Amino acid sequence: MDTPYWRRLRPQLVNAVVVAAFVVGGAWSWRQGWPGALLSAAQLLPLFARHRAPGVVLAVTTAATVAHLLVDPPRNTMYLPVLIALYAAAGNRIGCGLATAAVGAAVFPAKGIFDGTLLAVAACATAWLLGVERRRHAAERTELAARRLHDTLAQSTTVMLVQAEALRAGGALTEADRARLDTVLAAGRGALTLVRRTLRELHDQHDLPPDLTEVLARLRAAGLVLDHDPRLTGLARPVRDIAERIIAETATNALRHNGPGVRLHLGVEVTGDAVRITARNARSNRKPPGSGYGLTSLAEQVASVHGTLHAAETGDGEWLVTAELPLTCPGSPVAARR
Repeated sequence: MDTPYWRRLRPQLVNAVVVAAFVVGGAWSWRQGWPGALLSAAQLLPLFARHRAPGVVLAVTTAATVAHLLVDPPRNTMYLPVLIALYAAAGNRIGCGLATAAVGAAVFPAKGIFDGTLLAVAACATAWLLGVERRRHAAERTELAARRLHDTLAQSTTVMLVQAEALRAGGALTEADRARLDTVLAAGRGALTLVRRTLRELHDQHDLPPDLTEVLARLRAAGLVLDHDPRLTGLARPVRDIAERIIAETATNALRHNGPGVRLHLGVEVTGDAVRITARNARSNRKPPGSGYGLTSLAEQVASVHGTLHAAETGDGEWLVTAELPLTCPGSPVAARR
């Protein structure tokens, strides 16, 4: 289990393993004297600060490693600290490239091209690429968490705003009460705007799906009227995830832009190798909602799996959202159950 305590302890355990492998592998011994001891210390000690200053640690560790490889008989474990530094500083392309080239060149005089340079470069490149992959996964997790936060805030705040607007329109309120409600409404709309503005830079195409049952239950309690519940159990998981978010977003928009009592007609139809989703709002006296960040993000996600999504006002004044998704998303071996 990845507890906070384990996350704090893990880097120190890695450092301990590196030091042990460095000494046991013969990268340093008493026979090297003080120069070898100082160079070994310059290789190992900076690793304890690699998360705070990865670029500086990479530069210092690489310089000490190159010097150590040239001064003493080189062993493969001598450049083990550089591998850890490359992993930590993987985002620094120039620094990582120079470090890889320098280590590869330093082992060539003593160990040749195959057992020396090629092996060192391959090890350094592997550590570098693993670091790049770790950074990518970390960025994806951050973006997924941000998108889930956006969905939760948007849906929950919409319910609160709709209820507050209904109270303001129909309640017997004093002017002071109306002013308080206006403050609440302004704060809620401002919060939604701020969240969307912050998330515009993320360009997420790997969103976590909302809990559709819970979302629809909240929206129903706030006044949304559904002609029937959507049935998505026959779809493969990747397709179903996107379909659930499409329905959650369109249902949230219908309530937000039309208020309590709005009726939403949902349709899910499997034809051929695709599933077609339609969401139609009953006529509204308000302006059409347009395409907000939620629908824009959805359109990008649908396009990424070779699907289509359109939202527009119909000729009779209704708001219609249509989406078509392939039954099997690209890259997924799982097909929809028919």
